[in-house]
Amino acid sequence: MENLTRNIQHLTGITLLVLLLFSCNSNPTDVTGQIKDANNELMAAFTQGDTVALAAFYTVDAKIFPANNQIFDGQAAIVKFWTTTMQMGIKKVLFETVTAKKFGKLAIEEGNYSLFVQGDQLVDQGKYIVTWKQEGGKWIIFRDIWNNSTPAPVKRASAGDSVLIVLNYVKPNKVEQFEDFNLNILSPAGAETNPQAKEAVRMQKSVSKNADGTYTYVYLMDPFRGNLNYDIEYSLNAKFGKEKAGEYMKMYVDCLKGGTSQVLLLTELYW
Repeated sequence: MENLTRNIQHLTGITLLVLLLFSCNSNPTDVTGQIKDANNELMAAFTQGDTVALAAFYTVDAKIFPANNQIFDGQAAIVKFWTTTMQMGIKKVLFETVTAKKFGKLAIEEGNYSLFVQGDQLVDQGKYIVTWKQEGGKWIIFRDIWNNSTPAPVKRASAGDSVLIVLNYVKPNKVEQFEDFNLNILSPAGAETNPQAKEAVRMQKSVSKNADGTYTYVYLMDPFRGNLNYDIEYSLNAKFGKEKAGEYMKMYVDCLKGGTSQVLLLTELYW
């Protein structure tokens, strides 16, 4: 009961603080231009590797909340985070302010970020919300939270799960036909009519040809889910109808040595 009362008091205090904040200025002011200017200086400091300048962009009690990471509390911890980011090979950060509104001495910014390594190669991008505080006529960061926009990786098989491998030995003169079938026929059909199964399948190709001149193409179902239908003909029938699907199946089989593929059902082991 005592903990409940304490929690209610804590929530009440936060509510009153929020009400006080917004009552100070019920009509927010657009400060997008000012925040863009501040971000330009911040990006320049990062590019130059100037950790002293980076620290000056945060309040002494600032906190950042990176995606998939711990909270970094205070200037020293935040600078350490950015220093580690640089050491990981990030050469440039790009902050794109979408909007920034001022409420009293605070401003709330919404934006998008991008991270680049050597050669301006994009390696991460996402969105953020930053709370800025105006101190001494300068906008500096009080709170910063972000999430990347990269899709979460597809779950792979764990120990004990089943994995299905289909080995396709493709004739050397049918490689182009086989790749066209997969890229322009089977893959779109699966994505439209059987998306869960399509999402669980990957395809690989051997780096070099086999001794008999064929090339090995692998369909990898990792993990193999018994409740899904991975049959190629199932997706083709659903998309094109039985007659056209039959033509496409002949196209597929025509590419294979001996007109057939090899299927292996495996169990994932501990490693």
